[in-house]
Amino acid sequence: MLSLATLFAMPLHSGAARANPLDMFGATSANIAMGGGATGLAGSYDACWYNPAGLGQLDGFDLGIGTLVYRPFLKATTHADDGTGRIAPTTASRADTTRALMDIGLASPIPLGKKHPRLLFAGLHVAFPVGSIYAVHERPVQETYFPFLEDRNRRLVLNAAVAFRWKWAMLGAGISMLPDVIGRVDVDFTKDSQANQALVDVNMSLAPTVGAMVAPIPGLTIGFTWRGANRTYIEIPVSAVLSDKIAAVRLKVLAHDFSTPHQLALGAGYRTDRFAVAGDVTYSLYQDFSQSSPRVILYSSGADGKVVRETRPPAPRFSNTFAVRAGGEYRPLRALAIRAGFGWVQSPVPAQTGVTNLLDGDRFTGSFGLGFDAVGVGGPPITVDAHVAYAAMVGHRDAKTVFEPGNPGYPYVAGEGGVLNAGLTFRVRF
Repeated sequence: MLSLATLFAMPLHSGAARANPLDMFGATSANIAMGGGATGLAGSYDACWYNPAGLGQLDGFDLGIGTLVYRPFLKATTHADDGTGRIAPTTASRADTTRALMDIGLASPIPLGKKHPRLLFAGLHVAFPVGSIYAVHERPVQETYFPFLEDRNRRLVLNAAVAFRWKWAMLGAGISMLPDVIGRVDVDFTKDSQANQALVDVNMSLAPTVGAMVAPIPGLTIGFTWRGANRTYIEIPVSAVLSDKIAAVRLKVLAHDFSTPHQLALGAGYRTDRFAVAGDVTYSLYQDFSQSSPRVILYSSGADGKVVRETRPPAPRFSNTFAVRAGGEYRPLRALAIRAGFGWVQSPVPAQTGVTNLLDGDRFTGSFGLGFDAVGVGGPPITVDAHVAYAAMVGHRDAKTVFEPGNPGYPYVAGEGGVLNAGLTFRVRF
């Protein structure tokens, strides 16, 4: 009965995603090319993500649009009966599809009279996948996949922020938005389609971002950011009347998706007319991370609403992690910038010795990019930045500690690969 009832609920979930594409790739090609360590350097609408206080570095109105194309190159090794009673390994590609993201941003000082032209600032940055807004997939607990490298980036990201500057000190605050999906499905097969209904309400789940930045000497900036945890909460009650002779099936599907952890980032940057350097250290509190597998509750047919059966996904038991990102920029000409960077991101996923088969490993990223500023050749205040980057995951192999031949990860599960991305950003300054 539970399997039949779950059938009504599962079509409400599609496409896998977790966390944040900006956390994976960064914001704007210029920053991505420099490794993505911009907590102490961001000074336009990119600061809405990296550090809201960085808006205080704006000299005027900035408007930008960008695109990023990415392709995972991932391989997973699982096991299955080969038809002869022998459990044989199979290595197959995962998420081998090229996808694209778009982003739009704007930021500006808010004039407060002639005496305070650069005291208050505001910015908005939106990134979204091409062809969709959200893709949610609540996966079976034993499914083998890469939770951070497959489809996690297929979600809209909206960051808005304001900042205040007084002399060399800047403070900023912002919000990041995720959807909550609350709904209800009622199906009655005894009345054809007369009583069938589905209701869905998409609410906003907001997480705060707070940042600070100081500029103690010309060219040097030091920043700190706290990004609050957030998640998409899904609650879908389902009622199905299958026949006049049996009681209605009533259940509820509960889940979390797009989980983002609390993050603390400390960074610094130094910029001159010829060169710039920047670096970040980020600490992510993944210990409360929610796995993207549904919890299903089956209720009795009586008015008491007693729970008859409940399935819960196991706790992922992720660990808190560190990430280090750094990079630099050199301008041989006023109009030309050459950039390069690297990054190391520690994996929060523990060894998969139990039921789950989540594949992940430490990631090392190398990036390169070029920038062109038309002002340097006597043109308008327009910049064009391009980048290419590759994040290589350290391969791993986890052996199971329990005898479970039906698990695709038994007797071991293994994964390897990485993600290639490239993009362009166009910016106009007024």
